[in-house]
Amino acid sequence: MLGTLRGALWVPDWPVAAAITASLATPDAAVAVCDSRVQAASPSARRQGVRRGDTRRKALSLVPDLVVVPRDTDRDHRVFATVLDALDDYVASTVILRPGLVTFAAAAPARLAGGLDALAAGLISAVARQAEESQVGYGCGLLASVLAARQGRHIPAEETSVFLAPFPLTATLTVAPTDGVRREWEETIDVLSSLGIRTIGDFVALEHAQIASRFGLVGTILWRLCQGADHAVAHTTAPAGEIAVRRHIDGIGNEEQAAFLAKELADELAAKLGDRMQVCGQLTVQATFSDAGHRSRTWSVDGVNRARDMTDRVRWQISGWLDQRHEHPLGELTYLELAATDLAPAGTRQATLWGDRRRGKEQAQRSVLRVQGMLGDAAVQSVRLVGGRSPDAAAEFENWQVGAVKEDVDRPWVGAVPKPWPSIVFPSPPRVTLRCDCGEFLYVDSGIQLACVGCDAPRPVSLSLVKGAGRPDSSYAHASCYYSRGVRVWNHAGPWNVSGRWWAQDAYRRAYLQLGVEGPAALIYRSGANWFLEGIYS
Repeated sequence: MLGTLRGALWVPDWPVAAAITASLATPDAAVAVCDSRVQAASPSARRQGVRRGDTRRKALSLVPDLVVVPRDTDRDHRVFATVLDALDDYVASTVILRPGLVTFAAAAPARLAGGLDALAAGLISAVARQAEESQVGYGCGLLASVLAARQGRHIPAEETSVFLAPFPLTATLTVAPTDGVRREWEETIDVLSSLGIRTIGDFVALEHAQIASRFGLVGTILWRLCQGADHAVAHTTAPAGEIAVRRHIDGIGNEEQAAFLAKELADELAAKLGDRMQVCGQLTVQATFSDAGHRSRTWSVDGVNRARDMTDRVRWQISGWLDQRHEHPLGELTYLELAATDLAPAGTRQATLWGDRRRGKEQAQRSVLRVQGMLGDAAVQSVRLVGGRSPDAAAEFENWQVGAVKEDVDRPWVGAVPKPWPSIVFPSPPRVTLRCDCGEFLYVDSGIQLACVGCDAPRPVSLSLVKGAGRPDSSYAHASCYYSRGVRVWNHAGPWNVSGRWWAQDAYRRAYLQLGVEGPAALIYRSGANWFLEGIYS
């Protein structure tokens, strides 16, 4: 179950470090990077009480001379590109989890460097030349290596479970590759915490089958990470190797032109993934420059394959490479390739007991849109609740669409059938008969009261289906599973008079009756000279 030996390099408070590198603050100042709240704070600011998540007002009240720097994701990625370049002499391939945190397979680089300690010393020195402090750690699997880097330790394989056990489950958020994935994990962790499962040790003590059945793929990913597994992206049995798009160009030397090229290729790659109904776990950006040869970076995207997200990552990476402040400028961009790897079928995310998950929803929407594109909008329909006086009027079918507006169906409907309503409502209600204790048929008189053809004390005792002419439809077939041979009626409620659409040709007037019978209870109504089965309380 344990993954291979991995290393991680962590630059603490990277948004602050990026701001200092960009000359927006001095190293000895108390600095906070904020949007509406503090996203990162320098050691000086933390010593005076500033914490991530504090409001800007609170941070300034704690440190009046605090240097507040606006959050800039582009700056974080652009500046981090120079740090990655410094690592190339020691590690051939790194995976960027986010700016300030990279992970890599450690065995081969450690052999070349003369051991794990020598490799760590080399990496830290390389990053220090960029005026940044960093820490390196090693462990089996993604999570163990990242948490080890935060402590600057090497965790032997046999100590992995002991090392991880005391950490809170929220420690897994440190390896979430995107904001969307982080939100998914936070939802699951909140539920686990409410159940009293708060540490990694508590979590891994549970059986995998229990986690998978209740929390779906998100739970499985978290469980594997906490066990010391290699990667958080689920693999399928037979994925394709990769899907790639590429361009040879005359030469691009500025970020604006590069941004247009990045968007063009990202759109093309997203379209290819959509056509094949696949998502990727990693995005590799490869580029060739006129003065410095080949460059390559791999981003962990964990199945978030929207063209906009891929465009951002490619643009960030190219902007860092083209930054003219490099000690050794790379020259003009002459070739760009985007490769999607770690492929999996779209929509393979399992829905969980605790509700929908954002990425699975997006994958399903993409698949549905593709079906509609091939077969027409009416090929996929959904049920829309519209409200009404009776169960059959409360919902209607419509062509499925993204972001459909939900109507307020909880407003009161005067003269509606009393709730609860049946859970199964028939699109074409089958005819039924209702017999009295005396053996005759029951009907509803002009005073909206039950009446009997053969006696003055009507009491329903038997309900049965009326077999129609021709081939029975699906509604009759379903109802016949319960009432084909007639069932005994134990009690009843009603009748209630319901009328609607008085202005239209399909105006109706019905008398509804709820029946407690052998088997599931039934809701029937009288219209004209016949009784109909509206639905079943299954």
